[in-house]
This record gives sequence, structure tokens and C-alpha cells, in this order.
Amino acid sequence: MILLKTLISQLKMKEALLFRGANLTEAQATSIMLVKAGSVRIPRGYLSFLNLSDGLAWNGLELFSCGLHERAGTVFDHPTLTDYHTKYAKGHFFSKRLVLGRGVEYLVCYNAENHCYELVDRDSLCIMLKLPRFEDVFFRIINE
Repeated sequence: MILLKTLISQLKMKEALLFRGANLTEAQATSIMLVKAGSVRIPRGYLSFLNLSDGLAWNGLELFSCGLHERAGTVFDHPTLTDYHTKYAKGHFFSKRLVLGRGVEYLVCYNAENHCYELVDRDSLCIMLKLPRFEDVFFRIINE
């Protein structure tokens, strides 16, 4: 959790778009909706991130949120976990994965079967990187 807080602080200084953290009730409701829709639960590491910032956008990276975010009196169209589950749910490759975010060339996924986080090439669906903790993947992404 300390590494996540440090990384988010670094991104604040780099003018990343961060949001109010999701509360436990919001995150649990989203996780339940995902499971009912045939996906996997939101993993613990990503829940820790959502608690600090319910989504993020920076330098081509979008980490998906639990809910919509208001901006200047309108609903800001930041991608949500449930929106992207419906986009990818039909593919066999994603049957045991939850797409948590996207970069220009990759998807950030959680593989529930192998209990790891992955960076997956958006075109070929080749796994580029596997790491056991979300903060490790997050660190690698923002320090590329």
C-alpha cells in the first residue's frame, strides 16, 4: 500500500487525472455486478488502488473506475470496469481475466486463474508481462 501511495503522489506531480477514492461499498457493488455478469471479482490489489483513486488517466494510460465521475456539471466519460467487461467478455481469452485498464499498446488485466496481473498486447493478445502484485505492474507502467 505504501508503494501505491508513493506512485499516486508521483503522478499527482505529473498532472495525472486522479479521482476521489472509491468507498468499500462502491467497490463491492461493482465487484458483485462483474461476477453476476460472468466476470471475476475485483482483485484485492486493485481494490487498494481504487480506494486511493477511483480510476486514473495519465500519458495514454487509463485505469478503469467503479463509477462515473462528474466534471463541470456533466458526467465525465472515464471508462468503468463494468463497461470494459462487456466489451471483452465475449472472447475466450478473457473468460478468467478482468480488464483493469489500457495503455496505447496494451491492456492491464488480472488473471484470476493464475492469480497474477498481466500486461497484454492489445492486438495480438500476447502476454507481455506477468507480476504477482498490482503495485508492481503499476510501478513498471509509470516508470517505462
